[in-house]
Amino acid sequence: MPTQDKKTISAVETTLDILSALGKLEPVSLSELATQLDIPTSTVFIHLNTLVERDYVVKESGEYRRSFRFLEVGGSVRHQLDVGRLLRNKVEELSRKTGEIAGAGIEENGQRVILYRSSGEKAAGDEIPIGNHTEMHWTSLGKVILANLPLERRTEIIETHGLPKGTEETLTSRSDLETALERIRDQGYAIDDEEHLRGVRGIAVPIFDEDEEVMVSLGITGPRDRFTSRYMANLLEMLRYTKNEIEVRNQYYEYSTIDG
Repeated sequence: MPTQDKKTISAVETTLDILSALGKLEPVSLSELATQLDIPTSTVFIHLNTLVERDYVVKESGEYRRSFRFLEVGGSVRHQLDVGRLLRNKVEELSRKTGEIAGAGIEENGQRVILYRSSGEKAAGDEIPIGNHTEMHWTSLGKVILANLPLERRTEIIETHGLPKGTEETLTSRSDLETALERIRDQGYAIDDEEHLRGVRGIAVPIFDEDEEVMVSLGITGPRDRFTSRYMANLLEMLRYTKNEIEVRNQYYEYSTIDG
């Protein structure tokens, strides 16, 4: 079967070529830039003028350069990478300290997705891979996110995916689930008591961004017999400490960016 050619937008390609050239030549005049790119001056002017209007390029004394808006864009990307790296490291740290399975989850298209996962030396139970999608109401990672989403979004998820049963312990009633989610919001953590897989328990906490919106969840799972109430209370203390570390680091980045 022949490979289908990738379709691109030529105007966008031209804009990107101009930005790339600016990075090498700035500050540069319109005519110099057009000559360097071998593009009509009128075309380069239209693209530059658009970038100036959107604050991505600055025109000073007849010459053009990229604006500091790119620091904001690049900083946002770096922030995501930094937070992701920190989250992955903390998941691995939790698994080493507890010996259990530690993981981080996120909501995507109304399902819980495993972002990071690490197994400690005592790890036993499910072998769920990174990237696994499953129902939000089945797991502690999913429930603690679901509990902290706006009501409109929760309703949309439940109406789209329903409340299918994973085990006999799964909450399949909307009223029962909302009662459980209210309790989760109040106490600040969620427990999966064999609601996803028989013989497996889990506990998870939400991690919020600077706007107090839930970003991801952080949790630990293991065999029911070992995950007694006392043992899970100790795990919860570790999870809360780690949650606080991640949220403080995230907010420190935001404030340091604002303050310059």
